Amino acid sequence: MTALLLILMSFGAVQPSVEAMDEPDGCSRTKSARLQLSNRVDMLRAKSSNDPLTGQTDVRHYRLELVVNPESEYLEGLNTMTVGVVKDDVRFFRFWLHEAMTINSIEVEGAAAEWARLDAEVIEVTLDRTYDQGEFFELGVDYEGSPVTAGLMSIVFEKHRGAPVVSTLSEPWFSYTWWPVKEDSRDKATGELLITVPQDLTVVSNGLLVGVENVAGDRRLFHWSSDYPMSPYLFAFSATRYTTFDDIYHHPGGSMPVEFFIYPDSDTVWNRAGWLQSVEMLATLSDLYGPYPFIDEKYAIYQFPWGGGMEHQTATGQGGFSESLTAHELAHQWWGDMVTCATWSDIWLNEGFATYSEALWFEHESGEPDPRALRLAMSERRPRAFDDSVYVHDPSKVSRIFSGNYSYRKGAWVLHMLRGVLGDEVFFDVLAAYRERFEYLAATTDQFRKVAEEVWHGDLRWFFDQWVYGGGAPAYEYGWREHRVGGRWYLELFLDQLQEESSFEMPIVIETVELGKQRTYTVWNDDRREHFLIPVSSPVDDVVLDPDDWILARSKRVGAFVEGPPRVVAIDPAPWSYVRAGAPFTMSVSFHKDVVLDASQFVVREKGGPVVPTMLTYDPESRTAILKSDQRLGYGIYEVSIADSVVGATTGLALDGELTRDGPSSRLPSGDGLAGGESVFEIYSGAVRRPSRRATRVPLGVEKHRADR
Repeated sequence: MTALLLILMSFGAVQPSVEAMDEPDGCSRTKSARLQLSNRVDMLRAKSSNDPLTGQTDVRHYRLELVVNPESEYLEGLNTMTVGVVKDDVRFFRFWLHEAMTINSIEVEGAAAEWARLDAEVIEVTLDRTYDQGEFFELGVDYEGSPVTAGLMSIVFEKHRGAPVVSTLSEPWFSYTWWPVKEDSRDKATGELLITVPQDLTVVSNGLLVGVENVAGDRRLFHWSSDYPMSPYLFAFSATRYTTFDDIYHHPGGSMPVEFFIYPDSDTVWNRAGWLQSVEMLATLSDLYGPYPFIDEKYAIYQFPWGGGMEHQTATGQGGFSESLTAHELAHQWWGDMVTCATWSDIWLNEGFATYSEALWFEHESGEPDPRALRLAMSERRPRAFDDSVYVHDPSKVSRIFSGNYSYRKGAWVLHMLRGVLGDEVFFDVLAAYRERFEYLAATTDQFRKVAEEVWHGDLRWFFDQWVYGGGAPAYEYGWREHRVGGRWYLELFLDQLQEESSFEMPIVIETVELGKQRTYTVWNDDRREHFLIPVSSPVDDVVLDPDDWILARSKRVGAFVEGPPRVVAIDPAPWSYVRAGAPFTMSVSFHKDVVLDASQFVVREKGGPVVPTMLTYDPESRTAILKSDQRLGYGIYEVSIADSVVGATTGLALDGELTRDGPSSRLPSGDGLAGGESVFEIYSGAVRRPSRRATRVPLGVEKHRADR
């Protein structure tokens, strides 16, 4: 075990073989390697989530008094829990403490209580009476022992350059190996840690340092306290012969200490500079996400024995000094600590958010948003595989929970793509609303989706279903051709999705070069093979798909152009417009390519009345049909339809003719990108008032090209 730990703790060491992991890095390296070694994961996860007593109580406060003996690797502790009751008729309370620890006594409300060990982890206490909703009780556990370690050492006793090191890392559910706790990440509580260690050691922990006291036996007691609710796995301490330094984060409401605890041999100008960047990061992330969540206490970074990092609330353990790692762990204070994933299936709400925050830091590091820096940062965080989902459907395999590929990188790309869909303003409004709704609480993926939908005023299940709950990614191939009709230029784009999975629905930015000028358009791609017709300003010299890489695509490449269906590009008089009553009726309809048609495919009918007889002529050179009637139109509403039995002259493909009424007029060209679909619209003759309709909403941040829907 010692040799393995030395390997795992070396930041540049060979990584362990972890199921479902592909080259974990940074934060995920620590967590994934640690969890690979657990042999009771399935049972523990099920027991924690399915315990019928879990939802009966709400722990409000822990006061953990702990005497640590590094030489004998022994703990003596007293944990006093203040517990609120949230259901009626509560007679029992369960907490976790590993069987390696000896329980000397348990008291409820100051009196000895009956208790029983149900198995190696769970203790059931018989309360002094039956409690009802709204009541509280105090429960104290006096215990001692040599703690076992779970995962990659939930508590370690080590030496660093001859100095003792005692450090904890309990994620996801291994707090119980070293202290008595209700092991449920949704049950947040405030806490105090009073840690007694040998005189020459310094202890860092959560919250504020209330005081340091010399005690008998040439020891010191460090009293740390936090008034912010915290999930059990985020309670932590680390003790060794630290060198300390500090800085001040100045914010609009005042100032906050930023504290650093470093091994003496690591105390270099370079390493200090790396960690001191966190002060600037605090300002940047506060601008993006709102004030630092624990502003009345502190932010600290301390060196610990693992490579990577762990985001203990207000005090991050780091094994390295890289800029990305420091940004990642700091971002967890918002996403992971303040708002915690409710289940381990939702871990991307912690890790994907923190990984994307790395990219946001690089985007904003210069003081101004830098799109090129964002693009580079996201390219460096591309998943190396795409097949699995971001959401962890089977969290019994905890190596899968902390998959660097899916929970971290692909999770970050989900946020990046969501930002592309919503636009910057709405995206950050979503994060602000998410924070407000779940601040100091826990949230699920579905709850995050619902907040996003409320802010955006639209359904986002299509996005979450394919990118969060589903696996895979699109592989795009595209070709293009120009058309000139009636003095106007059009770009016809053929887009094909080549991946094995079903088609992905996404807005896609198209960048063109038109007479040397770059222009952008957005199409809405929701089928495997689609054709889009885009009005452009001039001949097109080049076309690039998704030029800023907003979409996590397996590939994007230029391929052969495939002919598509004909589309309507011009109608005069325009759909849903007025014509003069009492005059002979004439209408022109232009297509973007030559078609085969006849008069029976064009029908004009008074709404609720008879068909208006018409005559049709067609000019293949201009690709324009002229529809005429000798009958004078009376006052009223007339419906015009063009059947999709109109086909392309060379391809035989049916008309792509759908028209969407939006605002004051229809949008042309017609169609939804697929062959088949008649054109149906109204015109208004005389003084008839046009019926009121609500315009189709365009997603903010998505300038959807209307001709393509």
